[in-house]
Amino acid sequence: MFRTRERKSKKGFILVYVLFACSLCFLIVLGVYKMEILIRNNDLKLQQNTMKVDIIQKPREFLLTELDENIYKNVSSISEEEVKEFFNTTTSTAIKCDDNLVKYINDSNCFLAEYYVNHKFYKEELYEYKIINGSIFYGCIDYSYKKGGIK
Repeated sequence: MFRTRERKSKKGFILVYVLFACSLCFLIVLGVYKMEILIRNNDLKLQQNTMKVDIIQKPREFLLTELDENIYKNVSSISEEEVKEFFNTTTSTAIKCDDNLVKYINDSNCFLAEYYVNHKFYKEELYEYKIINGSIFYGCIDYSYKKGGIK
């Protein structure tokens, strides 16, 4: 009825399949390893960027804190008219911290903050202020960098 034929396999024929399967597995492992390395590098770069501190952040905080203390100490009732009147009548409107300074500009009713890094001009920012419920809030409305800035 049915005849069974015996097949003759060539020597090393199975070895080709094993080598192909092993190389395929090895390539998959290398691809996964490369993706993990890329994820790790991305995480490290993200961590470095989040830990990076702006070089003028500390002087900005000092200047605006000193400005707040000056206003709260010298103005009896905090309102826009009182603050404007205080700075218009005060002869010395500049507040210094190291080389950095913030000064009141009468014409535009704003504050100009100038920042210096290593005794060289770095940046200036123009702040407007709003008074809400007796608290002063500053908002940067304009800024300028030195051409070729410090990196």
